[in-house]
Amino acid sequence: PENPVKGFHLNTLASTLTTWKEVVEKFIEANEEVKKGNVQLMKVWTNTEMGQTWEEDGESVDDDVLLNRREYYSCEVPEEVLYLTAGVDTQDDRFEIEVVGWGPDYESWGIKYAAIYGDLHGDKIWEELDTFLSQTFTKEDGTKLKIVCTCMDSGGHHVDQVYRFTKERFSRRVFAIKGKGGAEVPFIRNPTTNNRVGTPLFILGVDAGKTLLYQRLRHPKEGPNYCHFPSNEEAGYDELYFKGLTSEKQVIRFRKGRSVITWEIKDGKYKRNEPLDLRNYATAALEIANPVLKRQEQGAKPHKRPGRRILSRGI
Repeated sequence: PENPVKGFHLNTLASTLTTWKEVVEKFIEANEEVKKGNVQLMKVWTNTEMGQTWEEDGESVDDDVLLNRREYYSCEVPEEVLYLTAGVDTQDDRFEIEVVGWGPDYESWGIKYAAIYGDLHGDKIWEELDTFLSQTFTKEDGTKLKIVCTCMDSGGHHVDQVYRFTKERFSRRVFAIKGKGGAEVPFIRNPTTNNRVGTPLFILGVDAGKTLLYQRLRHPKEGPNYCHFPSNEEAGYDELYFKGLTSEKQVIRFRKGRSVITWEIKDGKYKRNEPLDLRNYATAALEIANPVLKRQEQGAKPHKRPGRRILSRGI
């Protein structure tokens, strides 16, 4: 209203240069293509004939639904949790970290979402990150759990520092990862050490990971694959977390006559997708650690799953 220059839009139905019959015929043609999975003609029709903004449907998750189903944890780590993994996202001025608890059959519990701010060119923030990843988390009966595996993003402007940090903590299963898009890229595969520092580097199929995560986020009932989130304020799972966790949607694009599945930001005004990336990294850490997600019988010795991933025959 405060702009002195007024703008208007008018759709083709008011035009004297075409007929309603032509507009309807274009719609029918576009609608037939939609039934075949091609939305491009309908997108053009909506933009040019109706003068409206096209909204991609795509596969998405509602952040309000996840926010409203948060639950109060009576302790730091719920009783059902068997293992903890973590994901670390590297930014220019901070680390963002999520610790996730895993129970039988991939039921998961958000444990802690935190950020550590500082100058990544100095030593202090790296020491604080090491302290965070070394801490223990406590169950109601006093049992303490450590993080069994961590995946740390090596993208950005601090690649060599991440490589050195993870190599020095190989025995604690702190690994560098690098995301790669594309529906054909597997979620996780054996690492390479072909980098300047010689640290194990995992290539993470981020699209495959997001697809798996969104399937789990939409799971409605507690049990296998269900995702729990805490309402406890100190855990860090606020509105912005869920907005970031659900910030992308899966859409189908047509390129060179082929349908291609891609992931795109839902809201161009909000592009903070760190929570989504971090849950992806923590899930990859679970796949790398490869523990047995079955509850042990009372007094039984824990056992490892056979056929564990070989990180490197040279280490």
